[in-house]
Order: sequence, then C-alpha cells, then structure tokens
Amino acid sequence: MQRTASYFRTPQIGAATPRETEILAFGLCNDRLTRATTPRERIEALGKTQQLWSLLVNDLGAEGNRLPDVLKQDLLRLGFWAMDYATRATLQNLPLEPLIELHRDMIEGLRAQAQPPPPALAEAWTDRQVVA
Repeated sequence: MQRTASYFRTPQIGAATPRETEILAFGLCNDRLTRATTPRERIEALGKTQQLWSLLVNDLGAEGNRLPDVLKQDLLRLGFWAMDYATRATLQNLPLEPLIELHRDMIEGLRAQAQPPPPALAEAWTDRQVVA
C-alpha cells in the first residue's frame, strides 16, 4: 500500500507504519463521509473513498504483494464493492453508512493485527525461541 501511504500522508504521520497509515486513511475517509452535509462535500468524500479503495485494489493486485491469496481475494471483493457503492451513492444519493461501517471494520481489523500478543503467549513464544 505504498501509493496509498504517500497519497494520504500528512506531516503528522510521516513516521507512521504502513498499518498505521492504512488506519489513518480509513479514518480520514470516514471523517469526510460523516461530516458531508452539502452535495459538494458528499461528492468529495465519496471521491476520496473511491481513491483509497482504488489504491488498495491496485496494491492487492501488484506483483510482490505478500498477503495470503484468500485474504487478497476477500479484500479485492470488498474494494470492488466499496468502489461500486461509492459510485452508486454519488449518482443515487444512497446512505453513506454502509461505507462508514466497512471502514470501521477495516480499522478494527487493522488495529487487532497491530496488537501485541497477550503476555502469556509472548512469554511462551520467547521460551520456545530460547530453547530452540
């Protein structure tokens, strides 16, 4: 997701990890989606959502993407759905909540992956490494 990281980069997150940048990008899109009160703001928020998912889909399809194939396929399906929904929401004035919920789920999943293992598991792993 290198292109996404640079596209959504702000001075505050210059040293962020790729996962932190992804979390921030979804959060920024959600902020725009929830604050969109005018037609212009709505179109701009949906445009940013389209851009984010387009970058993610491109990254997922890139040679060298090391995510497991099953996860890539699931994320590609979500990406294509999100881009399609954003387009339809722009044209048909659909509610933005489905996109906001998807982004919240993505943030939650990314945060869960970023969590360190529980102390007992970490100690067991360390003990295995020492013994091995």
